[in-house]
Amino acid sequence: MAFKHPITCHVLNTVTGRPVSGLRCTLSKQSGSSSGPQFMPFASAETNSDGRIVFWNLGAANYQAPPASIEDFNEVASIGKDGYQESHDTVYCIKFEAIEELFEGDTFFPYIEIVFKIPAGKYGKEHFHIPLLLSKYSYSTYRGS
Repeated sequence: MAFKHPITCHVLNTVTGRPVSGLRCTLSKQSGSSSGPQFMPFASAETNSDGRIVFWNLGAANYQAPPASIEDFNEVASIGKDGYQESHDTVYCIKFEAIEELFEGDTFFPYIEIVFKIPAGKYGKEHFHIPLLLSKYSYSTYRGS
């Protein structure tokens, strides 16, 4: 596959200065309901040997499945047939799971959720990369390129 999905992430352990491989992550989209906004998981993956997720598998907790095609990913993410977002902002969340396992139980954060917004009309025109710099007692993130 020569492409990458429009939402990607990268995890680096700032204690060791190395990428974090095998970290389970879930991608969710916020949707409204009668009880208020909720995040609905639609994709999952594990970070590769370079600490990156460039291809997501469809379905929550489906870490070992083959990666989804860009068309299937866009359809499930409710982005639109042509890969372009509809006329409203959309909020997503990446949950980085099992942080405790990474640091053998010696961490303040058992998991980390990063919530971000893609403005209307930007999806399909820009790439959204979410880096996570991680240590036992702190983390930092930013919009990457």
